[in-house]
Amino acid sequence: MTAHMNIAASTKILVLSDDAAAASFMLDTFGSLSRYDVRHLSLKALGEKGRFDPTQFDLIVLDVDNGTLLQQPELFMFRTSYRDIPLVVVSEDLPDDMLRLLFRLNGNDWLKKPLERRALIDMISTHAPGTGASDSRVHAVVSAVGGAGASVIASSLAHVLAQPIKNSTPRIDLFDTDFCSGALGYYLNLVNDYDLKPVIANPSRVDLEFIDLVRKRHSGGFSLLSFKQPSVLLAPKGRELVLRMLDVAAFESDHTIVDVPYYDTPWKYEVLSSVNSICIVTEMTVPALSQAKDLFATLVRLRGSSEQIFIVINKYRAKLFGLGLRRQQTEKIFKEIPTHVIADDWDTLSEAVNRGVLPFQVNSRARFCSAVGKLGALVR
Repeated sequence: MTAHMNIAASTKILVLSDDAAAASFMLDTFGSLSRYDVRHLSLKALGEKGRFDPTQFDLIVLDVDNGTLLQQPELFMFRTSYRDIPLVVVSEDLPDDMLRLLFRLNGNDWLKKPLERRALIDMISTHAPGTGASDSRVHAVVSAVGGAGASVIASSLAHVLAQPIKNSTPRIDLFDTDFCSGALGYYLNLVNDYDLKPVIANPSRVDLEFIDLVRKRHSGGFSLLSFKQPSVLLAPKGRELVLRMLDVAAFESDHTIVDVPYYDTPWKYEVLSSVNSICIVTEMTVPALSQAKDLFATLVRLRGSSEQIFIVINKYRAKLFGLGLRRQQTEKIFKEIPTHVIADDWDTLSEAVNRGVLPFQVNSRARFCSAVGKLGALVR
């Protein structure tokens, strides 16, 4: 176990809930993070004197479900007695009269059910004493079509975000979700032979210690999670495994870059709907640009906004003559959608891939590196 985990595994959380599914979800979520020690009790424990000592906990999660509990005086007596303990409340969508009662609890935060893992982790990390607010940001780099070069852009973006800022060095994770090929491990000469099969059957084993064990460190200043394990896509718990790995990795990182393949996976759109920013990588051909536009429209529907979704046209070649597409024609296709062009740099990128290094390590002044640096400034 790493030193930071020994320090962090001291925050004690009490979950008070009669909703078996919600309680199980919270126990499972907190249990995946070694810094938390969680205990669950039913709500009747509030009226049983001596059943438990609230002062032994650093934070209490209270599930009032449909709000009927808010009409019980013992709840407010409990809150009055232990007002110094941080309290976060989860519930169904409540009517106005119930919300007024909810405010009387003077809780630190509120989250509506059904619960989402990332939102729950963010809320707890904000209010749990000693952990501080989570400033983690997650960025997806997704291919609109195969061979667009998204993986190389993702690895270079990880290197850009890993550069020290104001005398501090950010913690960066690069997560390759293309389990069919594990391409990033091969591109960066960091092939991971860890067998995920035992963990697929039991995703609850994934915690900070596990992530520390399986990730590879790159000299570019970031950590890599990349596995060639096609069975993850077909396994009944494959989605749960991937989402848990992403949550745990992101929890300890300042920035997490997720390399998302062009094909559908059980977790693809769940990831893309919740990340902070998305770069859709495509090529300068009519079919590829059309695919990118369709994916953009789908993501806008999922996220409810086009904010922080960027179209990246990779491998662009300017031509004086010929019938190839020109930059002005892409503006007609995407109209007001923000697009960013990365010029084709075959010499730099082919050498980088063949040597198993970053393009930056081949030529730091390459046009490709400059273009990815601008993307890093946009998403940071």
